[in-house]
Amino acid sequence: MRSCLVVCYSRTGLTARLGREIADSCGGDFELIREQRDRSGPLGFLASIWDAIRHKHPAILEPTRDARDYALVILGSPVWAGRVASPMRSYILAHRERFQRIELFCTMGGRGGGDALAEMAALCGKTPVAQVAITDAEIEHDSYHGKLSPLVQGSRTVRADS
Repeated sequence: MRSCLVVCYSRTGLTARLGREIADSCGGDFELIREQRDRSGPLGFLASIWDAIRHKHPAILEPTRDARDYALVILGSPVWAGRVASPMRSYILAHRERFQRIELFCTMGGRGGGDALAEMAALCGKTPVAQVAITDAEIEHDSYHGKLSPLVQGSRTVRADS
């Protein structure tokens, strides 16, 4: 069994950037959730907010990695209108039975991280080993690295337990 899989959705690339960094820090694999539809531009932004408010779970492409092959799955999502991004909701609902242990992270414009993390945990039906919310400004100013410690430490604990 592998130790760590980082799975995230990213509309603009910020959450993916953070997810890849976490995967590198944990020595884990990275999976980017892909959708069948395009969410780019202003109309894509509005559709994203609408889907989040209505708790939609849109069609996503099949992932390349199987979460059941990992002792820990770290899930990352942008915050949309104070909620988890709808493609991440789709991924969790389709794969939550495969998660052994989870950690969570979210990226946000300014607020709503706590609600989005709570929603992700509830969708998974599990208590996360660790969780963290990071603002877009922290990413842009490269001032978030210290906040990643709980995720990296949690993945080391899981690796030691495996």
